Amino acid sequence: MPDNLENLTDEELAVLSRDSVEAETELLSRYFRLVRYHAGRYAATSADAEDLTQEGLITLLRVMKQFRPEQDAKFSSFAQVCIMNQMRSLVRRQQKLAVPDEELIRSLEEKGSFIDPDTPESILIEKENYADCRMQVMAVLSDKEWEILQYILNGNSYAQTAEQLHISVKSVDNAMQRIRRKMRAVHSQDTDGEK
Repeated sequence: MPDNLENLTDEELAVLSRDSVEAETELLSRYFRLVRYHAGRYAATSADAEDLTQEGLITLLRVMKQFRPEQDAKFSSFAQVCIMNQMRSLVRRQQKLAVPDEELIRSLEEKGSFIDPDTPESILIEKENYADCRMQVMAVLSDKEWEILQYILNGNSYAQTAEQLHISVKSVDNAMQRIRRKMRAVHSQDTDGEK
């Protein structure tokens, strides 16, 4: 494991993140602003933005496990497409907001694909906050919720997860809703603590 993860490319970190929480944390911290940015673009309310942020982070974790560098794709492109598709899909399912593809493309062209990085100090603080948040989330999830989340993060659909665990699809859906609520509660405690 390289000592200085900050010097690795996103593609290298994606490969390492399968076995390293540190690499996962580094890559998540690099993309957290991107997830928040797109959540804000698609959300009708701040509560929707929170839901979309959680969905985007779950998608990002799944994308890390699915990324294959031998396919000569940039991780940034792959991750951004997957995150935006998942958010659009969630928004359409909830029928709260529909963003036309033309508007999405125009906004990306106007603002650029990524948010400008903040200072190194704020990035380090954000990494530490993510690591703390991850531990808090792990602490509040039941063993079954953690198991279901791992299946979903590995790219399994709700139906595939249900089949593997011998439970109903509805049970998987209910567990994912509880997981999102718990993640929101942990995030909410963190933001309340910052005030």
